[in-house]
Amino acid sequence: MITIKEMPYKNFGKCLMITNGIIEILTTVDVGPRIIKCNLTGKHNLMFNDIERKVTHDVSELYGEDKAWYIYGGHRIWLSPEKFPDTYYPDNDKVVYATTATGAVFKPLRQTNTDLQCELKIEMSPDEPTATITHTITNCGKKDVTGSVWCLSVMDKDGTAIVPMPQEDTGLLSNRSIVLWPYTKMSDSRAVWGDKYIALRQNSEAKDAFKVGLNNTAHVAAYINKGQAFIKDFDVNHPNGNYPDRGCSCELYTAEYFLECESISEIKTLKRGESMTHTERWRLCEFDDNFELNESNINDAAAKLGI
Repeated sequence: MITIKEMPYKNFGKCLMITNGIIEILTTVDVGPRIIKCNLTGKHNLMFNDIERKVTHDVSELYGEDKAWYIYGGHRIWLSPEKFPDTYYPDNDKVVYATTATGAVFKPLRQTNTDLQCELKIEMSPDEPTATITHTITNCGKKDVTGSVWCLSVMDKDGTAIVPMPQEDTGLLSNRSIVLWPYTKMSDSRAVWGDKYIALRQNSEAKDAFKVGLNNTAHVAAYINKGQAFIKDFDVNHPNGNYPDRGCSCELYTAEYFLECESISEIKTLKRGESMTHTERWRLCEFDDNFELNESNINDAAAKLGI
């Protein structure tokens, strides 16, 4: 049975709790929206919460005097490829939402300057630890908009993300793209480069940023922390599709406070009134996260999770 109710949460103001008694998903409605809490019922929150508002950017250059963007934490929707300050819309206003039989639809204000309208829809299974998250971006402006739906799950510290590398036999042709950012060091001890998987562990003592992207043809990623596993399956990575960041449909990022597990849709050009949608399917389960970071253990964990 699904229960939906408003409730305050930490210093994020009013939020909407959706639970089936097995999993809990809490979404902000005074700001954002952000899926600010996600966990098995009675377990620790897997999402990063920026209580002290440490991660922020001044975006007054584009969005007006004293405007600031806050990460807040949790899961959010953006337009890729990333561009500053355009991407960092200060979504600090109240969110309109409507409940459904299995969840809710969240619609923030139409963005000024970019003329984008974002929408987040949550549909929870009544009796399984699963939920479907649908992300929609609509162009409400007069000019065409080109980009991808970018879905970022900002996960709490100390966890480990695992993504499968393409295994398709393409003969003499390449089958994978591994994309790195200027600040990424391949020798970073937080990363494991296996034959089948890339793994990345968050370490609060390592303050340097690290980011990697790839063409995730298995269209799945996992995050393990606090005795739980969070698995997201997302819309299929089309082999001949046009993806941002040199062909990335999945990206991992970590820094001092959190780890991001991201999925990205194909690039599309939207005319006025047109929309694009990207869907993730979430699954949670109990999982022992007390393992040493090496290729053998990563392979074992991935096999147990079925990714």
